[in-house]
Order: sequence, then C-alpha cells, then structure tokens
Amino acid sequence: MLRLLKTASVLFTVFLVVSATETYAQETTKEVFTLQECINTALKNNSTLRNAGFSYDAAEMDVLSSYKGILPSLSVSAGRGEYETGPAEYLSNEPVGLDEDGNVIYELRTRKTELTTRKSTTAGVNLNQTIFDGGIWWNQIRKARVDRETSKYSFESQRNNTILQVQSSYFDLIKQIKMLEVYDLAVQRSKAQLDRTSKMFELGAVAKVDKFRAKVNLGNDRINFLQQKNTVEQSRKNLNLAMGRDPFTPLNVKVEMQHEEVLPGIEEMVKTAYENQPLLKKDELDIRSSELSESLAKGLNFPRLSAYVNYNRFHENAVKVFSDFGQNYSTQYGISLSFNIFNGFSDYANVQKAEIGKKAAMETFIEYKRKLKATVHQYYADYKSTLDIIKINKENLEAAKEEMRLEEERYMVGAGTALEVREAQVNLTRAEETLIAAQFTARLILAQLDNQLGLTYQKVKE
Repeated sequence: MLRLLKTASVLFTVFLVVSATETYAQETTKEVFTLQECINTALKNNSTLRNAGFSYDAAEMDVLSSYKGILPSLSVSAGRGEYETGPAEYLSNEPVGLDEDGNVIYELRTRKTELTTRKSTTAGVNLNQTIFDGGIWWNQIRKARVDRETSKYSFESQRNNTILQVQSSYFDLIKQIKMLEVYDLAVQRSKAQLDRTSKMFELGAVAKVDKFRAKVNLGNDRINFLQQKNTVEQSRKNLNLAMGRDPFTPLNVKVEMQHEEVLPGIEEMVKTAYENQPLLKKDELDIRSSELSESLAKGLNFPRLSAYVNYNRFHENAVKVFSDFGQNYSTQYGISLSFNIFNGFSDYANVQKAEIGKKAAMETFIEYKRKLKATVHQYYADYKSTLDIIKINKENLEAAKEEMRLEEERYMVGAGTALEVREAQVNLTRAEETLIAAQFTARLILAQLDNQLGLTYQKVKE
C-alpha cells in the first residue's frame, strides 16, 4: 500500500513538472515585450487615452467656432410661393354719379370678388457684421483658447495615467511570475522532504504520521502553485487590457529588475511637481476660464452695435427674379443698436454664477496644490522606508535559508521534528514572498511618484 502511494506521488509530481514545462515552453513562443514596448502599444491603442485625444481635437474646433462673433455672417435665401384668395362678398361705398357741384356721389353696394391666385418667387442675400458687443466676441475667442489648453493638460494627465496603469500592470505581472517561481521552489522543497521522510519511515527512524504530514504539506504547496498560475494569467490579461488589446492575446514580458534610484531633496521634488503636474496647470487654467466666463456675462450689460445689408429680389415669374437685375429688387442697409434694459434678473444671475464659479475654481486649485504636496511627501517617505524594508528582507531571507538547512540536518539525525522543518520551510517561502513584494512595491512607488511630479511621459521619452 505504501509503495502504491509512493508511486502515485511520484507520477503526480512528474505530471506537474511536465505540465509546468509545457506551460513555460508555450510562453517562450509568445512575443516578449519590454516595459517600453508595452507603453508604446498602450499609447497607440488605449481607448481612454484615445478619447482624451478626441476631446482635445474637439477643443480645437471650439477655437475655430469662437471666431463667429467677429466674422460677418452671410446667408442667401430663395423661395417660391403661391397666394390664393377665395370668392368673397362685402359691402363697399361705390361711386354712382356726380352731384350738381361735380362731386362724386357714393352709395353702399354689395361687391363680389372671384377666386384669385397669385404666385411669387423671391431670392435674397443678407450680410450682418457685429461692430461692438461689450467685448463678448473677444472674450469668447480667449476663453476657447484657454479651454483648448485645459483640454491639452487633461490629455497629458490621462497619458501619464495610462503609462502608470501599464507600469503597474507590468510590475504586477513580473511580481506574480516571480511568486510562481517561489511556489514552485516550495513544491520542490516539500517533495524532497516527503522523499526523505519516506526513506526514514522505511528505516523506522520516524513515525508514520510524519510521512502523512509531509504529504499534506506537499499537497498544500501544490495548491498554492496552481492558484498562483491562475493569478499570473489574470495579471497577463490586465496588462493586455491596459495596452488596449484583447485580454487573451498571447503575451510574455521581459523580467527587468530595476536598481535603486537616488531621489533629489523633497523640496526640490515638490517644486518639480508644481512646475510639471498637468492637473495643477489645468486647475490654474480653469481659474482663467472662469474669469473669462465672468467677463462674458458682464458683456451682456453693454449695448450691441451691428451693421447689416439686405438685398432681395421678387417677381411672380421666376425667370424675372434671376434676370433683369436692374428691376424687381429692394436693398436695405443700416446700423442697428440694441440695449437690454431688463430681462427678469437673468443677466445679474449669470454674472453672480460666473463669480461663484471663479471662486470654486480657485478653491479647487488651492486644495489640489495642498494635496499634491502631501502626496509627494508621502510617496517620498514610502520609497525610503521600502528601501529599508528590502534591506531587512534580504537579511531575513538569508537567515531563513540557514534556518531551513539546520532544521533539515537536525531532522535527519533525529534531533528535530517534522513540524520544525515545516515551519522553517514556511518561513523561507514567506521571506521570499516578502522580498519580491517589497522590491516591486518600490518600483511601483517610483512610478507613482513620477506621475505626481508630472514626469511620467517625459521619462518614457528619455
């Protein structure tokens, strides 16, 4: 029975190793992406970033549209109609003769009219030009330009966020791959311990319970390995999605280890964030945009002066409308002045709302600037402490390796127990996990810090 169980265990291990080997062989056939290549793909395909680009293109068109206030408006019109008057009877004073003095004598008579139909064809050209409107046209142009710059900074912020998303997904995938290697090592260690325990049991050096405990430990480590494989595949899907690709597209990444980076002083980093963070620049431009909105609202309190020229042609015969241009026409031109005296407090309310919007934009800018400073400080401190954690974890890993070596030796000579060996194995696996997690946490913090500094895209280009 024991030999049967041992044989089954060996076969299962061989199957597991073969399956893992096939998986790794399949992965090596996939295209290998570096971080830079993943970012370049995302910059071309990411839907959220593309939509941000469309918004910027729309803002460009808004600038072009803003010139309508200063440019003349020209329109042409043409029409063909028919006017019909039905039969009618009505009383009318009709002349019936002359009196002795030669004056016309009128008497009330019933008058009848027959059905009449009258056709008409018209054509015209209308030209209007605003001369003065309280500065509305000029402020509309300026506001459209400011809004275009705001949209540009929104696009830059989304571009940085897209790169950060790719970096985060890329680092996570590498981390999960490294974790899979850790769990694979844990399976190998458990398998070796089971083999040792089985041999010692056959020699009568350990109890039967030690053998079953070793088998349970191997089974648990296999479960962790299989679960981690699923985690790796999910991380691979997440990276594909961040790159704007189908989640099931074959993908393999180059495992790149980054050296520690020397950060400048915290005050210098805060200054860099103030100078480069796109969202801060956007909020600053929002203040300017709200100021121009206030000017636009106040412009409605000024009179509006415009010039116009209208040329119209008309005749019952359409041919006459489009020929003989010296006849059948009318021309109207002049200057129009209008001034709104009262419209139910609408103008006053618009001015007040614009002022409130400006105050809100200023508060948003000030609040974000405070939060940006706090965030930079936090990431700076997190990175420094993570470097210390990595250093401690490296020492812990060496200690855990030595602990496991000693416990295995003690167990082999009968001075230790299976539980102590297992505890040493768990401690080693946990130390390996913790070190990998800390290393990739440091990489992610640097990426997040660059994003807060507004340097993400700039560093990618470099």
